[in-house]
Amino acid sequence: MPQFEPTWFASQIFWLIIVFFVFYRLLKTMIIPNVAGVLADRDARIQGDLDLAQKRRDELEAMRTAYEADLAKARADAQAELGAAQARMAAQQAAALEEVSKELAAQAGKAEERISAEKAIALADLRSVAVDVAAAASGRLTSGSVDRAQIEAAVDESMEAG
Repeated sequence: MPQFEPTWFASQIFWLIIVFFVFYRLLKTMIIPNVAGVLADRDARIQGDLDLAQKRRDELEAMRTAYEADLAKARADAQAELGAAQARMAAQQAAALEEVSKELAAQAGKAEERISAEKAIALADLRSVAVDVAAAASGRLTSGSVDRAQIEAAVDESMEAG
């Protein structure tokens, strides 16, 4: 093989050194700076994206905190409104109950008056019926007639005692 023949070593080493330095210069001046620039741009873009993501996360956290505060305030307002509505309803219910109680008391008073009047009528009728029955019974039990005034006095006495 010609590359292992010692007569060609000097020229092969010469061309190896020249090709090495050409590739070295090419890498150093063109390829490595381009790759480094691309890597730097990529790092800058990634860092910018990370900074933007952190900024968005902070904004989102601030919005979530504001939302929770608004939600808590809305709940507190709703509870306050509910309490006020319950108080109004209780006051209205108490007023309606008082009105109904007054109306029922008035109706009960009227009913008691009617009952008293009916009771007086019934007692008056009962007295006259009792006097008639007592007169009829005493007329049958005795051979003579009993004085109606005596029967009425006895019925009145009996009703007052009972």
